[in-house]
Amino acid sequence: MKTLFSTRLSRHLRNMVKYLRLVFNDFFIFALMFLIGGLGYGYSIELQRLHANSWWAPLIVIVVAMISVQIGRLATLIESADSVFLLPREHDMHAYLVAGRRYSLWLAMVTQGLVWFVLLPFIRVTLTTNWMNIVGLLIIMVSQKDLILRRALANCYRYETPLIKRGWMIDWGWSLILFATAAYGGWVIAAGLAIAADLVFAVQTATTWAKHPIDWRAEIVREDSRMLSIYRFFNLFTDVPMLRGTIHRRSYLDGLFRRIPANQANTFRYLYARGLVRGTEFSGLIIRLTLIGLVILYFVRGLWLPVIFSALFVYLLGFQLLPYFSQFDDNVFTHIYPVANTEKLKNFQQVMRTILIVTGVLFVVMACIANLNWETPVVLTLVLGVEIWVMVQFYAPRRLARQKN
Repeated sequence: MKTLFSTRLSRHLRNMVKYLRLVFNDFFIFALMFLIGGLGYGYSIELQRLHANSWWAPLIVIVVAMISVQIGRLATLIESADSVFLLPREHDMHAYLVAGRRYSLWLAMVTQGLVWFVLLPFIRVTLTTNWMNIVGLLIIMVSQKDLILRRALANCYRYETPLIKRGWMIDWGWSLILFATAAYGGWVIAAGLAIAADLVFAVQTATTWAKHPIDWRAEIVREDSRMLSIYRFFNLFTDVPMLRGTIHRRSYLDGLFRRIPANQANTFRYLYARGLVRGTEFSGLIIRLTLIGLVILYFVRGLWLPVIFSALFVYLLGFQLLPYFSQFDDNVFTHIYPVANTEKLKNFQQVMRTILIVTGVLFVVMACIANLNWETPVVLTLVLGVEIWVMVQFYAPRRLARQKN
């Protein structure tokens, strides 16, 4: 079973690397460097304004640490067919699941280490503590994350124990107790409690799992949900075939389509607009990219950083909208419309322009809120206006023509 997990893990990592190459292209890495540099510079400026023994500082440490240990779920790589083909070897599946927990723990340790590293300057400035206690915080974070993964592993089986079935008791309740104890001075006590709880839970479940069958259906649903969240992240940057949207009527938005003239020249314009509103694949992508961009712009200060990030997200949004041009090509009725391809492209450009303009306006408004000056909104408006015009009038037609050929 360990060999089976290793095989699936290798296949999974190859698939992830394929998408990561598309995500971390030269343009995105360049923007990411600016983002990290800008956030780091802003973080250092804010640290200079802080004082020791602030009453709210322990609360920040507690909240950040609690959220960090929730990042990363148990990766089992279980497939839907396993409930049939691996059922005769259900007893041997424990070694497979343990291998999944170890892999998940290694990923989680990287995350916990990064969060701990970011918290280091804040703790040194606001809390009067020594390096031994700060290292103890890392031990608490890793031990608590290991306990959460052990509970998730036990939850793969049909346990009826409330401590296992109700994840909030360990995931959130026990995390709150540990990090509150540490943040208010009991670093050593919290570290000891975290290690002890992890060991006790490990010993207890190590001798009882064989008495319970695997909850195949629930675990398949959980693994599918975990992979779906990963694919949704990749879908922000590239097309993911595994994602399939759903359809919703949304009759309350019918008023938006009355502005589209009901004539032959706007046939595909109406179709594209209706498809975006009713579907979730592209509309969800638009909403997610816009919200992420707004959140980043709220925390970014200065003149050129907001401009760079706004231009980046408008480009990503426009690039991700291009596959929508051929969204309805599989429908035979769209090929018998008495509409020329030039009109179809023109209608697509109109819809694309509207989406990018609305997004650009939201970015400008957020830049005004975050910077409180006139230079940034003016420069941002000019840059986004030129970018949207170039993308819609030149980039989109050439890119679509290249894809068609």
